[in-house]
Amino acid sequence: MRLRNLPLVLTVVLSSCALFQKPAPQEDTSIRFPNFHEHFATTLGEQGKPYELDGVTLRALTIAANDFIPPKGRDRQCWEKQESHRYRVIRQGDIIFVRISTDQAACDHKVLVLDAGAMYAISAEGRILRRLFDGEPENLSPASHDAGEQESQGIPVPDSQVGTTSAETAPDLPASWFDGGTPDAG
Repeated sequence: MRLRNLPLVLTVVLSSCALFQKPAPQEDTSIRFPNFHEHFATTLGEQGKPYELDGVTLRALTIAANDFIPPKGRDRQCWEKQESHRYRVIRQGDIIFVRISTDQAACDHKVLVLDAGAMYAISAEGRILRRLFDGEPENLSPASHDAGEQESQGIPVPDSQVGTTSAETAPDLPASWFDGGTPDAG
């Protein structure tokens, strides 16, 4: 092959890589995440007690942890490490649900990180069926969304009552907070 044809060959090879990439699998939004805090969890890692974890659950936990925080080099901030997080696992049939949240005690309370977790639904075969990061709405599938929308319409509130409360105001709060923002003389 001659060198003058090299740019043409490189262009064809590199563009074919982009054309034949597999699209990311579509997540199953019909999967509903369980309430991870409905029951007390058994804490693993207590000294002197044996614990057993099956391989399918371990694989699901590993997949979720590596997707949430991919293993990298050693120079990372405390919150960028897998060991600085807490993991809750619930298995329901062939789906393993994993909840990842920050461990506030892991980094000496130097930084408060909010909305820094995620929930995963992983199949027994090791495929991520659904992931939901903290702060994201749990969208429903179109069929269940329509049904839920009809149930949750509720009673409309008049605009005049929006932002009001029926509770008495605390006596130690400035009156200007409640009179529409009129500045006080003091």
